Amino acid sequence: MELPIFAQQFVAHLQESGRKTSTITMYKHDLLKFFEWLSKYKTAIDGEIWGDLTREDYERYFTYLKEKKSSEANLKRVASHLNGLIKYYHLSDRIGTLKGTETKQRALTTEDFITDEDAAALIASIQSDKGLTDTQLTIYPYLRYRNLSMVILMTEYGLTIDEVVSINMKDINFAQNTLTVANDKNSRLIDLDSEDKKIIYKYVMDIPELSRPRDYSDDPLFISFHAKKLVYWYDYNIGKPKRISLKSIQRMIEKEVERSGIEHNVRPTHFRNSCILKKIKEGWSNDSLISYFGLTSRHAL
Repeated sequence: MELPIFAQQFVAHLQESGRKTSTITMYKHDLLKFFEWLSKYKTAIDGEIWGDLTREDYERYFTYLKEKKSSEANLKRVASHLNGLIKYYHLSDRIGTLKGTETKQRALTTEDFITDEDAAALIASIQSDKGLTDTQLTIYPYLRYRNLSMVILMTEYGLTIDEVVSINMKDINFAQNTLTVANDKNSRLIDLDSEDKKIIYKYVMDIPELSRPRDYSDDPLFISFHAKKLVYWYDYNIGKPKRISLKSIQRMIEKEVERSGIEHNVRPTHFRNSCILKKIKEGWSNDSLISYFGLTSRHAL
């Protein structure tokens, strides 16, 4: 099944608005699943039938997803994507804002943060050969500064894992020590500490020139590594290095945390939470925090 024409027009609008390819793909996926369900729930799908759907129809779809044991995060994402389609066709006044779940966000506890001591231990461990096998010792010199750069951006600057994955070479200015961080809703300019900049710069310059991402280009800053061949991946089909995946970063963090000996089960969200908390303790205003971390609202903060 393909997306109905009216849904394709909405997706085209998203593309023209500059949304990331990964975001467009997820919109297509969620909308297609909805219309596949709708084709069974209704006898046919066209713009007129879809436009006549009631809020109850959408709520039945979310009931269906809950019966399929869809996660809270998935339910919220699907609701957001359907709300986008509804808003695009000016149906919000009649349908309202869909909510995939009524579950409220829980309060944070100390378990949602990483301490300064643990963060320092993690950074120190990444820079060492602690706990590495003989095989890993031959691979790790290629990865040390890449891994260190990504963890520093998350712990010291509060970048999300998605933002780290999405950084392109044109986003970083080594001369001015700045990094432009963009997401679907906004972009922001971050000043990098000169020592942190040097670590990222060393990672880039240590990559052989043939595989190295090009300055001021759309080439990804953080690229995948072929452990068996001891080379960074280069995608000849698109003529640029292969961007590291989100799952690869998640696995890297798990391995580095385990190697560091930190007892706490640390994830990327712990880094961001702790970075935000640190700025709060430093007396940053709410507006400054929202701007610096690219948040969408005071509620998100």
